[in-house]
Amino acid sequence: MKRLILGLLIVGGLATAGYYARDAWLSPAASTTGTTRTPGPAQPVLAGVVAQTAVPVELTTIGAVQPIATVLIKARLDGEIAAIHFEEGQEVKQGDLLFGLDARALNAQLRQAEANLARDRAQFGRAMLEMKRQQELVQRDFTSRQKLEQIQAEVLALEATVRSGEAAAEAARVTLSYTVIRSPISGKTGAVALKPGNNVKANDTAPLVTVTQMRPIYVSFTIPERQLAVIRTAREQGRVPVSAALPGQSSPPEEGMLTFIDNQVEAVTGTIGLKATFENAQNRLWPGQFVNVRMTLGVEADALVVPTAAVQTGQSGFYVFVIEADSRVKVRPIAVGRAHGDITVVTGVRAGERVVTDGHLRLTDGSRVNVIQPPTGQPPAAGREIRS
Repeated sequence: MKRLILGLLIVGGLATAGYYARDAWLSPAASTTGTTRTPGPAQPVLAGVVAQTAVPVELTTIGAVQPIATVLIKARLDGEIAAIHFEEGQEVKQGDLLFGLDARALNAQLRQAEANLARDRAQFGRAMLEMKRQQELVQRDFTSRQKLEQIQAEVLALEATVRSGEAAAEAARVTLSYTVIRSPISGKTGAVALKPGNNVKANDTAPLVTVTQMRPIYVSFTIPERQLAVIRTAREQGRVPVSAALPGQSSPPEEGMLTFIDNQVEAVTGTIGLKATFENAQNRLWPGQFVNVRMTLGVEADALVVPTAAVQTGQSGFYVFVIEADSRVKVRPIAVGRAHGDITVVTGVRAGERVVTDGHLRLTDGSRVNVIQPPTGQPPAAGREIRS
């Protein structure tokens, strides 16, 4: 038993001696001085600077492009399509000729009405001359007043007949005008439902073609009702700019103005509808298209901003790595506001402090860093610090 205990003590002593020998071999400085291990090498990072600047107050959401006007072109009388004067998808102006219907029968009716009107006017003119002649005879006592009254009644009747004929001729002209279908608005035409030779009916259910106004155009979107007071205040102070960016495209967004706020909050969703009007000079906004909407409500002066790339998320919330004077980083909790471009409004930092924008994965609280220059050809982001 004593031999067994002695053997265990000897093995434990050898293991302890081997451990301290390994530690001395791996870290001779620590074994001789008794201090902690030598820190690792400085980690290469990119850095930015906390800035204090004016930042626009913006709201972002998703919107849908909506035409201001869409007209369903329908025939106003029964007839046969004689000609189509446009191509499908063509841009047309207000008053441009779209369809022509067979007008032969209506032309004949108009000529008949005009002929009847000419006859009635001739009879009315003859009656007027007779009435004047009878008036002169009555003054000379060559005829009775009864005969004069009779001819005056005939004049009044013929005058009414002329007016009726004029109305009939005008009605024939209006009906004939329905055989020529013109565009009531400027816009883009859709697909044509019927080709020449087909018969149409007055106010048929299906339109012959649809004309959609493209310029100007609406973008409709909704915002939470809690933002309504801010939007109304901004609109009372002046025009509220709105931009619409096409998803997946790098081209500049279209610029417009807020022109409509709905008169009622949607109770189910707690949102309210808005519309912005865009000139859409190049037809980049298309009806039914979804766009990214950004509405500028004002400007916040002296806001603290950091490059968005510097903001990190942890279990306790948002934080940044602040670079101290000794080139060590310190984890700093922050409160994040809104983002604008490549910068983010924050609180919890001071203007002029440096923060890490790239290289976070290799860092912990207290790590040493070496701020390096970004790769060649990469433009420096706003607030980024460049070291040579």
